[in-house]
Amino acid sequence: MPRAGEIGLSILDFGHPGTAVDLVADADGLGYTRYWIGEHHSKWQCPNPLLLGALLAGISSGIRLGSGGVCLRYHSPYRVAEDARLVEYMLPGRFDLGVTRGLSLDQPRLNALLDGRPADSDHLGRLGELHGLVTGRLPQGHPLFQRTLPFESGPPMWVLGGSLESARWAAEKGTGFCISLHHLTDRSVAPSILDEYRRSFVASPEFEEPAAIAAVSVLCSSSEKIARTLHDRLAQLATRESFVPPQITGSAKKCARKLEDLAASCAVDEIMILDFFPTQMAKYRLQMYETLARQMCLPPRAQP
Repeated sequence: MPRAGEIGLSILDFGHPGTAVDLVADADGLGYTRYWIGEHHSKWQCPNPLLLGALLAGISSGIRLGSGGVCLRYHSPYRVAEDARLVEYMLPGRFDLGVTRGLSLDQPRLNALLDGRPADSDHLGRLGELHGLVTGRLPQGHPLFQRTLPFESGPPMWVLGGSLESARWAAEKGTGFCISLHHLTDRSVAPSILDEYRRSFVASPEFEEPAAIAAVSVLCSSSEKIARTLHDRLAQLATRESFVPPQITGSAKKCARKLEDLAASCAVDEIMILDFFPTQMAKYRLQMYETLARQMCLPPRAQP
């Protein structure tokens, strides 16, 4: 079983963009592997993770930035590919293009995002087109086959999902795969989905071997009592919305043990942490990642 110090830790940020500057700088110095940003079209979350991630790269050094992920149902694959190629050109080797389907939005907002285009339910087809445009490996017969695309190939592509279908697609295309445990109603299926990804994997220029990450929601603190207090406070703040309890809660020691168990059961060597701290609790958020980094023995990263 992997132990603390053998597991890479990363962050999946669904929070307010205004807190990202402090968090990414902290995470970089603490030794976190990646910092991915989700796409959400709410009043207080980030609508453009490619843009925000590129901006945050200017205040960090070794941590990998990324989208976790671009919601493909809202966007043109060509537009996403152009943006991703530009980011890779400006930030070579620093960015991950995480892509997901995207949850349902209210109709007025969805109409505004689509700007008159019909909604396309063929997610795997759009994934395939994006992958071809990002890598430059478009199939013969595509309208842009052998056409010159902007810059060079884009960043490595990661599929975010929680189904056998998405795992097989990622494996057959040779992309990374991040299983979103926070979206699964039954977490017990995760090991079999990841096994299918590894079993079906076909090497690509971007990934010679399978690359899998498990994303899970966590709330931890220095003690069990403080963690429970923070949990109750979060529940109170979320009374107007449906509060989804974190999947792992407790002291840093307890959370570290559960993360080790998760890494072993899913056979992954990297865990991505998602938290639900609102802006007014940003200090507790920073404390959580600092405490967890120490408990998991992350090697600090020297800052230039």
